[in-house]
Amino acid sequence: MIVTRVDRIARSLPKLRQVIDVFSKSGVNLVFLDQSMDLSSPQGKLMANMLGSLAEWEIDMLSDRVRHGKEHHRKEGKACEAAPWGYLAINGKYVLDRSPYLCLLEDRPLNYLELTGDNVSLEKLPGRTVFELSRELISAYLQQKSIRGALRVIFAKYGIQRTSAKINSHDKVFHWTQRGFSLWLINPVLCGHTAYLKEDQNKLYLKNPEDWRILRNTHPDQRLITDEEASEIQYLLDVNKKLGSGALGRKADNSNHYREYAYQSGLVYCGECKAKCTVKSQATQKKKYSYYACRHSGLGCNNRKNVKRQDIEAGLIKALVQKSKSLAGRDSNDSENSDSKSERVLKLQEKLKWLEENSDEEPELEKYKLKLRKQIEEEFNSSVSSSVKNRTAEEIIRLGNNLPFWQTFSNDDKVDVYPRLISKIFIRHGEVESVIFKV
Repeated sequence: MIVTRVDRIARSLPKLRQVIDVFSKSGVNLVFLDQSMDLSSPQGKLMANMLGSLAEWEIDMLSDRVRHGKEHHRKEGKACEAAPWGYLAINGKYVLDRSPYLCLLEDRPLNYLELTGDNVSLEKLPGRTVFELSRELISAYLQQKSIRGALRVIFAKYGIQRTSAKINSHDKVFHWTQRGFSLWLINPVLCGHTAYLKEDQNKLYLKNPEDWRILRNTHPDQRLITDEEASEIQYLLDVNKKLGSGALGRKADNSNHYREYAYQSGLVYCGECKAKCTVKSQATQKKKYSYYACRHSGLGCNNRKNVKRQDIEAGLIKALVQKSKSLAGRDSNDSENSDSKSERVLKLQEKLKWLEENSDEEPELEKYKLKLRKQIEEEFNSSVSSSVKNRTAEEIIRLGNNLPFWQTFSNDDKVDVYPRLISKIFIRHGEVESVIFKV
């Protein structure tokens, strides 16, 4: 076995001794090109141990210098050399990467054949910069509300195929894995902060974001994401992780990315044994029913009756209206005024209720039901998205002092709002027993 130097075969003295013993027992002659020694003799072993100790000392000194250098780097608040996608590290600062990256055929000018040669500046050529592509990625996620959906849209638009790329995007390849894209979205650099010590000491795994060392507002004028967008991104990541991939399915219309009743996942509990309920389904020739049931039913829990998901939603909305009125402290006159509805609204509500109970889940019927919900919403002159946007949980509940306010929520609105308001929904004997609010 020929080795150039001692420190090329082992970086510590115990490991060097172990290697020498293995070779010696196997009858392998170990030769170092920079030293002439006989490892079978006591003098040779002594020399090998001395050289091994020096190699170990040299490595420790080098590691210590690197460690002190990185600590000084962090105290100075300088940017890491490996900047995330969308940024460049220039003079210790993060700067948005506005360099041209690609050009779509639809963007090329009519005289594109003339734009050749070394005299043409890249900045003057039409195309998308890294910064623009980064913003497009963020917008796609906020619109699609899922990692997979956002990547599907971007990959289809730019014709991106599977390729070899680093998960951290430091190689500037315009390709993402789902894991890499989610890590990029929560990178503090995108919000104007600098993060250190994100990996464990051996760089084997990523630490919890709460354990990162973060210096805030190191480059506030070079942000990719606003505080509001960062909060919404984190909320979507947390909600999707809780709901699971099954919550995102085929859309009945362009305004819904989540399946119907997806928000109920993880919120429904048994009122008898307090255990989390499970979703079950039953299909007939006309319709498929989905309901919640206690996972311990018949195994020590006497709560044997199931509750349909639409009945859970009806009970939840009723509890929300009652909670809204209790928070507002309305008197009996105000309650009567808030409960009064026009004849048109009553007819629309009855028609919508009948369709939800008796119709199949066909695309055309789903569109018609959505149309009815919008008509009811217009009658009450309330826009769900504008009413609940940028409001606290208590403010949202105070707004919902009537049934149509909650009934006109789309699937996406329910996922966005209900988990912020509700902690647990308890069911017992075939109905909603109680609702635990977060306010």
